[in-house]
Amino acid sequence: MDKNLLIITYYFPPLGGVGVQRVSKFCRYLPRFGWRPVVVAPQPSAFYAADEEMLAEVKHVSLYRVAGLDSFKMRQKLIGPFKPRIDSPLRWIARRFSWPDTQTAYIPAAFRSAYRLTNKAHAVLVTAPPYSNLLLGRLLKRVANLPLIVDMRDPWVGHPEHDKPGWKRALNKRVERDVLEYADAIIAVTRSHTENLRKRYPWLATRIHYIPNGFDAADFTRNTRTRTPLGHSHNYSELTLRSQGHNTLSTPARKTPSTRERRPLTICYTGILGLDHINRGTTLYAAIRRLRDEDGVTPARLRVEIMGELSAVEEERIRRSGVSTFIERLGHLSHRKVMRRLERADLAWLPYHAEYSHLIVPAKIYEYIGSGTPVLAVVNPSHETAELIRETGTGVVVPEGDIDGVTDALRMLLEGRFPYKPKPRVIARFGRRHETGQLAGIIDRLVDG
Repeated sequence: MDKNLLIITYYFPPLGGVGVQRVSKFCRYLPRFGWRPVVVAPQPSAFYAADEEMLAEVKHVSLYRVAGLDSFKMRQKLIGPFKPRIDSPLRWIARRFSWPDTQTAYIPAAFRSAYRLTNKAHAVLVTAPPYSNLLLGRLLKRVANLPLIVDMRDPWVGHPEHDKPGWKRALNKRVERDVLEYADAIIAVTRSHTENLRKRYPWLATRIHYIPNGFDAADFTRNTRTRTPLGHSHNYSELTLRSQGHNTLSTPARKTPSTRERRPLTICYTGILGLDHINRGTTLYAAIRRLRDEDGVTPARLRVEIMGELSAVEEERIRRSGVSTFIERLGHLSHRKVMRRLERADLAWLPYHAEYSHLIVPAKIYEYIGSGTPVLAVVNPSHETAELIRETGTGVVVPEGDIDGVTDALRMLLEGRFPYKPKPRVIARFGRRHETGQLAGIIDRLVDG
């Protein structure tokens, strides 16, 4: 008989963005491991991204919507149902002066709904951010005494934004310790954060587990490499699908030279771009400008597709870069459409300002790795993100600001010799189905014990 897992999440379809993917994929695959997801989430409101198509993946979920108040709903009441900007000053102000975050006001309504469901639940999983959910999880543990699993998609203590100013930092340390001591299992999504937690809470080390973000092989088509400008087949997603029990073609079709001549090589980027403390496109733009001036490369040979939201500063950078004709801004697309474009691209580009946080790895890198598309990561080579590229054999790492290095990488792409030697057994560990099995195993041990 399936057991019920009560899941408390703020980000759930039809909201879009990276925060939605992890919990949605857990919900998709948990029934295969004997767990029925029962989700408590807020009523959707105006958000940075929406993805109605994701609802189809979670239609089997018992979903309970909460009509509580939060910063997005307050904003909607004040100025209407307009999508907020990721670089809005109001966003910074709200984060700066709220604790633990801007979703705190929805917790009372969420608790009432969740508490009514605990009598049929076998365990509770809360995922954060928002960190308000951790307070809710602690309260549910105290009143219902069910096994509590805390899934920390980002660090709380040590987060470069949520751990400022100083008064927050001290309060976060105290409350995080209290919450984690109530938890029966704690999950971190990066190796660095896992080790950080074990170092700070050695008496909880056996409860702390590493389950990274990942990719869903089912998001990719069976024959993603029908056109391969690099002169060899480099589709990893097929190997992944096969390793997870899907029927696939044994070898993707090679692209003919005549087809190659008719289209530019495509570099794709997914997600938010242009928050200076996290990422920027400056190094890539400079490298493309050099290729244009020195090698005569034109937009007919090379194109950049940006799928996601750009900050106003990044829009201005592109305008002033001198290579805006190489760049296509597609805006926010559904996750399904993004994955289709990603797997058909010739290169996946990941700029990341490593000094933002050594505990955070951009979640998009796992989908890049699983797509079968080679990766160009512009990041400090010592960062965990760079280690993932090297470990999986899926691309090239160039330090941020190294225009020569990025130029050389693009030349290799144009010449059909970009390094790509994927390691299927390593990459398979980041599949969503595999990771959900890890989660189910942790919960089974808690419940059976």
